[in-house]
Amino acid sequence: MRIAFIYLFYIWCFVLSICQAQNIKEKWSPESVTLFTTLQSLSILDAKQIFHMEEYRMYYNDLEPITYAHEANPLIGESPTQDRVVMVKVLSGALMYFGLNKMKEKNRKKALIYLNVFYFIVVLHNASLGLMS
Repeated sequence: MRIAFIYLFYIWCFVLSICQAQNIKEKWSPESVTLFTTLQSLSILDAKQIFHMEEYRMYYNDLEPITYAHEANPLIGESPTQDRVVMVKVLSGALMYFGLNKMKEKNRKKALIYLNVFYFIVVLHNASLGLMS
């Protein structure tokens, strides 16, 4: 699990470096950069929680099956693998960046605030289920 998390972190850094090299139409404000970084950090926390859930299932499912926690993202699937989680998170982060890059700064900041609130609720919900390691 630790290797997959490190792998996810390196891919995230690689995507951010590619994103910085792109030709930007309208410069991002420091607030938008911070909001985007926070959004990607919340996405990594969500991935870590998914890994934690699957690790628990791998070891303890025979003794006490988890019935209260399941993956709701249809792209990741009912029983997610680490590779699929990493690829979905990286691709969704890159697509989100390119979509946000085409927006005006005012709209970009609003979208990032809404996305951060959504992801924060997801991470808090997962943590309330005991999925924070």
